[in-house]
Amino acid sequence: MASATISASSVSTSSSGNDIAGAVSVPANVLLSLKPWLQKLEALLERQCEIFEPGVATCERYVISNQGKRMRPALVIFSAQAQDSLSSQSSEDDLLKLCAIIEMIHIATLVHDDIMDGARLRRNRPTATARWGQEISVLLGDCLFAHALALAASYPTPWICRRVAEATNIVCSGEILQTQRRFDLKLRETDYLRMIEMKTGALFAVACELGACLAGASEEAAKPFHEFGRLLGSAYQIYDDCLDLVGSEKDLGKSLGTDLQKGKLTLPEILLLQQAQESEIHLISSILLNEHANSRAMLIEFIRRYDTLHQATRQATALLCEARLKTRLFPTGEGQNSLQGLADCLEGELNRLA
Repeated sequence: MASATISASSVSTSSSGNDIAGAVSVPANVLLSLKPWLQKLEALLERQCEIFEPGVATCERYVISNQGKRMRPALVIFSAQAQDSLSSQSSEDDLLKLCAIIEMIHIATLVHDDIMDGARLRRNRPTATARWGQEISVLLGDCLFAHALALAASYPTPWICRRVAEATNIVCSGEILQTQRRFDLKLRETDYLRMIEMKTGALFAVACELGACLAGASEEAAKPFHEFGRLLGSAYQIYDDCLDLVGSEKDLGKSLGTDLQKGKLTLPEILLLQQAQESEIHLISSILLNEHANSRAMLIEFIRRYDTLHQATRQATALLCEARLKTRLFPTGEGQNSLQGLADCLEGELNRLA
């Protein structure tokens, strides 16, 4: 395969593509360099659907084409851009394949999450489980996991497949740990942070790490990219958890309040249990255990009273500050700037949310 240097200045400005912004507003100049890549990614994902049996392909196409932010593929490309400022070893085909692998794993986790959460809506469309039920949806997610790992095994080196498999294992382990701790009012802040680092940070981390490696970075040079992704992903999950509490289904196009309904304690709630007066703990506990018809409204009232939403977003912002420090170890250039830009945009959304 021919080597392809990644440069925003070399891409067509007339191409239309998916917006990775979603809930996080990303500057137009950052999106510009992604448009051609995301167009090609969509075509590649469509070709992957065609590999499945026709009846299965229809279902897989439905969940894959429900286009989200494509944040993880963006991290692959931006990390490769950062490394390519010093090297031109990256192949466009190899990078796009990695984007597809990472995105399919992410989509598989969403399909399984929606089953466990009983979510009926995602990105303004019925979830897979709402359309076809739990049994088919479980297998759809399994097919995506298996196909992503098969694609990862097609690289000449087994190291990429091993890293993808390790990250997938961490993601699924994080989901298991969170499920085991549902309705656990003794969940500690450190436990929560560890779980989100596993369930979200791990996939962000491997996207950045392998994007840099495919662009010529050594394993040692890719470590700061891995750490940047881990920190960004953890901050993003705190933000997403806060949105589930105080966001608008109409604005976001997905079922909200599922964390509370399913007993998933998030950072604002954990901080609330630590800080509330002893006389209020019984009522707050009963709210978190869903013993009230209007639990969400009552919980938000307590969270605003103790300002724990703001405290949670401050913790996410602190993670983003750490992430920016990691970018100082990247080669300077537009890739580095784009990764810093994503962190800046997420911090802006966190500030608005609080």
